[in-house]
Amino acid sequence: MQKSALVGLAFVLGSAVAGPANAQDYTLSSGAIGAEQIARGEEAFQSNCSGCHGTDLRSVDSNAPDLRGPSFKFSWVGFPLVDKFHVISQTMPPGMGGSLGDQAYVDIMAYILSVNGIEPGQEGELPADETVLSEIEILASE
Repeated sequence: MQKSALVGLAFVLGSAVAGPANAQDYTLSSGAIGAEQIARGEEAFQSNCSGCHGTDLRSVDSNAPDLRGPSFKFSWVGFPLVDKFHVISQTMPPGMGGSLGDQAYVDIMAYILSVNGIEPGQEGELPADETVLSEIEILASE
């Protein structure tokens, strides 16, 4: 391999590791996700969702959206969490909506939020309570 090709490859690999230059930071308008909740959510996600949404939340099925990056930004940010909770809990996994239980769905949401950069709080978790989830939005820092 020529030196210029190696330099180019190193640049591409370095950029991929460093992440996008304009990475977005997100926070919750209120509430928190917890480290234990994220771990439960990751386990539930990998067991029930990764077959379509990918192990890294990048879709492996043309009918399933990515759950990170621009797809997350444009379909999750600025909306109450209860909106996504309804969609996920009523329709996922396909043909088996509601089969995981409300706590598992909210744990999966916490995992998705964490992968997209929302840090776990010191105390508290997202509750499986639609009234509370209706009051929490994802905010993007500009």
